[in-house]
Amino acid sequence: MKEHVIRIYVIFLIIACMIIAGYAIFDIGNEPASMFAEDTQVALSAKSIIKDDDGFAIVTLDTSTIKEAGDCLSFNTVFTDVYVYADNDLIYKRTGSGSLFMKSNGNTWHFVKVSDDSQEITVQLTHYYNKADLTIPSFFAGDYYNLKASLVKESSPALIISILDIIFGFGMVIYYFSTKRLSVSTTKMLNFGIASMMLGIWSSGETNAMVVLLENRALAGVLAFLILVFIPSPFIIYIRFTLWPEDKYLYRITPVLCLVNFVLVIGLALLDVMDLKESVIITHCVWAIAIIYTAVAVVVTLRRHFRKKYKVPMPDKSKASELSKILFSDTISADADEERISIFVAASMLILIAISVVDIALYWSGTGTHNDLFGRFLLLSYIVIHAYINIRESLKAIENGKMAAYYKKLANTDSMTTLYNRNAFNNDVAQLSINTEYSIISLDLNNLKSVNDNLGHQAGDRYIINAANIINDIFGHEGTCYRIGGDEFSVIIQKPDSGMVAEKLIKKLEKEIEIHNTNNPSEPVYIAYGYHSHTPDSAYDYNETLHIADEKMYENKRLQKSVQ
Repeated sequence: MKEHVIRIYVIFLIIACMIIAGYAIFDIGNEPASMFAEDTQVALSAKSIIKDDDGFAIVTLDTSTIKEAGDCLSFNTVFTDVYVYADNDLIYKRTGSGSLFMKSNGNTWHFVKVSDDSQEITVQLTHYYNKADLTIPSFFAGDYYNLKASLVKESSPALIISILDIIFGFGMVIYYFSTKRLSVSTTKMLNFGIASMMLGIWSSGETNAMVVLLENRALAGVLAFLILVFIPSPFIIYIRFTLWPEDKYLYRITPVLCLVNFVLVIGLALLDVMDLKESVIITHCVWAIAIIYTAVAVVVTLRRHFRKKYKVPMPDKSKASELSKILFSDTISADADEERISIFVAASMLILIAISVVDIALYWSGTGTHNDLFGRFLLLSYIVIHAYINIRESLKAIENGKMAAYYKKLANTDSMTTLYNRNAFNNDVAQLSINTEYSIISLDLNNLKSVNDNLGHQAGDRYIINAANIINDIFGHEGTCYRIGGDEFSVIIQKPDSGMVAEKLIKKLEKEIEIHNTNNPSEPVYIAYGYHSHTPDSAYDYNETLHIADEKMYENKRLQKSVQ
């Protein structure tokens, strides 16, 4: 029942995400009216462009169109120092921070207020790093607030999808810690959640909306480049757990390289050799190694699948019992389901590889993926599907764990008294070390056969249950109680001075039997007992300790019968 509820919940969650994605991508339900009476954004054409081979350019613009549109000039640059002049007077300046970790101003949108008396605007551009990378941006004019609002609105679909990445990743981390106490969650779920959150944070920071809203571009650049340093590590660990669990060593290369990369890029920045942007080539090399590992893991998974499909002989079911047929059929079904999931995961990894390769290629081509919806949607789909797979596996593990605990308890518990049975006693007593102190108490019910013969087996069962309750009440807080036969019980006490503890409890047992027999004269209980203690100095093991306890119990039993 619970599994069906979870499945329905996940289906509804996916539908909700699809609705959100539909609104974001296809602009469903968008109001035609903007926050202003009309869109004031106008594309500008340069009067003249002067560009040399040293990464220096001067662009001249006419102010008449800018004034008509709303007195604001806007344009986007990447790693470029910008100076804007109005009639040779400097009215705007945006240069790199000059800090060790990020010297340039990164990806920046510029908004320049143009006065009414200006006749000509001159924009001076200088690429901070590679002079050949300088590109002339597109220039726009309009109202200041309208221009900003338009950028946020246009990039909001990409931002929403990136935020969903963060939400799903955070959900996986929370789910991991909430199920960790059940010993079913593996660290692959934790790594998957962390990687998804980092991808979402990095992806959201690349949207125009965040570029406009986050004024501190140096901080945004440092955050983006450092996240890129660490993303491969949790993803590779997740891929190893999911696709290539047989790999014991190769998966460790990427996490180690991530740490080395971090130390290296931080060290180069502190030594003022390279900032994080200049050393991104090192980070991309680590990404390349992670991509290669992922590709190899996919190939290994597919090869394993085809080998199983075409080379593994089917067993002869005609020789199996009906029970073994049922068990075998269930096993095959589970294996087939697991194999299908493994193949699907391998195929989805190919999508992840493609997204990574394309993103790196676009970065070095200077195109960028600031508002790429298709790639972000594929990444979100990847995260959602893998989150579902991980939760599904976890729920199965929880159910299997509950069943295993139930059958273990059933195999080690006496059904009548709910005490541990002989099987549990044999296992526990065999674990007793010769270097520890413990006591074994042997107990036996007197007159059980007589009660069964004269009063019936129901009275005999009540006799056993009453005796078991007394034994458990007296000894259960200090040791472990067992019913090892029809009328035989045993107690193991493992603690310092166990002999003194056993002696005190034996006296309590005698008093409790006396009280019970006084209150229940029609159903009296008689329990013979004997105990022996073992210390680290003892020259015998648990077998001799148990034998001596039994001998003392039989002696006590003879004394009780002689009195009766």
